[in-house]
Amino acid sequence: MENILIYVVIGAIVLAVIFGKNKKVTSTSVKRFVLKTKSVPSKASLQKLTKKQIDDAAAAQGIKLDARETKSKMIDAFIKQSK
Repeated sequence: MENILIYVVIGAIVLAVIFGKNKKVTSTSVKRFVLKTKSVPSKASLQKLTKKQIDDAAAAQGIKLDARETKSKMIDAFIKQSK
C-alpha cells in the first residue's frame, strides 16, 4: 500500500514536470514576433499574447495603446492604427 502511494506521488511529479512547463514569452520573443510579421499581426495571433506583450508589439511599430483598456479593445486599436 505504501509503495502505491509513493508511485502515485512520483508519477504526479513526473507529469507536472513534463506537462507543466510554462512557455514564457519574453520581450525578445515579442520583438521577433513583430519583426517576423513585418505587417499587421492577425487578431488570432494577438489573442495569444498578454496585454503587456500586445502593448510592446504595438510600441515596436510606433503605436501607442491605452493599457487600461480590455485586451480585445487593445487588439482592435492596434489593428486599426497599424493600417
